Amino acid sequence: MSIMTVIVTCLWFLLVSSLTCANKADVYCLRDIYSQVKDPNEYLSSWVFGNETPGYICNFSGVTCWHDDENRVLSIKLSGFGLEGKFPSGIMYCTSLVALDLSRNNFYGALPSNMASLVPFLTTLDLSYNQFSGEIPASLSNIKFLNTLMLQHNQFTGQLPPELASLPRLTRFSVAENQLAGPVPRFNETTMSIGLENFANNEGLCGRPMDACVDPEEEMIRLGKMGAAVGAALLAPVGAFLDWFTINNRKKKQGDTRHRSLIFHIGD
Repeated sequence: MSIMTVIVTCLWFLLVSSLTCANKADVYCLRDIYSQVKDPNEYLSSWVFGNETPGYICNFSGVTCWHDDENRVLSIKLSGFGLEGKFPSGIMYCTSLVALDLSRNNFYGALPSNMASLVPFLTTLDLSYNQFSGEIPASLSNIKFLNTLMLQHNQFTGQLPPELASLPRLTRFSVAENQLAGPVPRFNETTMSIGLENFANNEGLCGRPMDACVDPEEEMIRLGKMGAAVGAALLAPVGAFLDWFTINNRKKKQGDTRHRSLIFHIGD
């Protein structure tokens, strides 16, 4: 056997081994997700494990593979399945995943702080219409291939991470209907259309396209000036009345004095 043949054989073995390991990881990924969520409507009833046929997980509801004959997951789209639970951390084992859609379910709780480590190659992440809460992880900005990030209709609080504006490929984005506060990051408007609908119904958000942000110290000064103006306006009538009363009282006293002087003069 020639050296070249040995090298080719070793490379082929390494390739097959890596694909086999990757396929096993993706099977484990789906198995872990299945164990972490509640499925009251039994939409995941097709997720039956134990089959040794290559690509069998590609027939699972909501799962698409890169190729039908290998267990390598391309996307997981479970929108509207009525699933319940926290964000499934088992997703990290689907190492080739590029799209994840968990929208319109009943997921809750905080998102993992290490989102970029769990799903580093995503181009689409849709978690809208759930009950996720807590702060939006700044680590989402490290998923550099993201072009769609939908987080609307949840219960997120805190500020929008300014790092999100650094995502170079982002074209679709929404955080409407949450409980966010603070300034809106300065997104690249040449690649993404920024409209009020992307941020609507977050009473604490400010900055384009929302109302301009106000510095707290400037706001205190403004309120102080406003209070002084209102106070002056309220006190002006009181001051005028006091002036009138003082002048009128003074005139009355002067009249009484003249009257008494006249009486004394007649009496003499």
